[in-house]
Amino acid sequence: MDSGTAWTTITTGLSMWDHRVATLTGMVEHPNVLRAFSKFDTLIPRNLFGVPARIWARKHILGKQPTNDDIRYKRVWHYLPNSLSFAVPLTYPPKPTDGVTVSGFPSPSVTVQPDQLEKAVQQRYDGEPRRTHDSNGGFDESYTEDLFSVHKQEVETVCWLDGQTEFQFYFVVFTLLDRLLHVVDRGDEDIERAYKRLDTSTRTLIDQIDPDDVLILSDHGMRYAPRGKWRHIHDEKQGIWAGTTDFGLETHLDVTPTILDYYGVSMDDPTYDAETVVENTDEIEDRLSNLGYL
Repeated sequence: MDSGTAWTTITTGLSMWDHRVATLTGMVEHPNVLRAFSKFDTLIPRNLFGVPARIWARKHILGKQPTNDDIRYKRVWHYLPNSLSFAVPLTYPPKPTDGVTVSGFPSPSVTVQPDQLEKAVQQRYDGEPRRTHDSNGGFDESYTEDLFSVHKQEVETVCWLDGQTEFQFYFVVFTLLDRLLHVVDRGDEDIERAYKRLDTSTRTLIDQIDPDDVLILSDHGMRYAPRGKWRHIHDEKQGIWAGTTDFGLETHLDVTPTILDYYGVSMDDPTYDAETVVENTDEIEDRLSNLGYL
């Protein structure tokens, strides 16, 4: 499952056919075309002479680049007052809530709602680092260090936001492991370092927030299969569900309804069409290309 599809399904409780995000680079504009394409999609090689052919095909067949403006449905934090959404993919531009939203990948820049917090957040958090290359065309080691540095900023920024407001609900996404595995080979010592860092980060946030319960989940797993710009690729058949209580999750579709049930809130009319302004779409595509999604 593509990250754009997965995170949108996770946070809306709606299927791809309802929220219409097919991939980070395409919308379900013509359902019959997508259904026909899906029948032979897996026959397209992921790596064709160094080119990520399946991604190329999806982009050209599915078309429209999705943004949060195209997702006309409530996210889980829209149902729950005073919530924090931090770095969730496809939340640019942020839509109004009575809590706080810090936009996630692929934002042109870190964007915050309410906007009076934007400057303070930007002073603490740089957002998604860009890949850098060495003289031989490989990935510069500085990119790895940038990933760890930005992850540290994410943790510190969430803790700072928590110090400003005691939120009812927190939805925080970390991309460190995904981004790192895309560019490193099996056995790279930074993989173990990243897992240990995530363990530490999780403990730091739990100690800071002191929640009643915690749910940890992923949009997909990863497996080693070098192709194009990636070393590890998304494994849609693997992932993680973990919690301090049995949330009873079976699919991504269960996440939002289950969270709302936990809070005693019903999933009413899910439509939510807020006025937003999408800027710098070229830069969004540039960021997707830089990370190998185009």
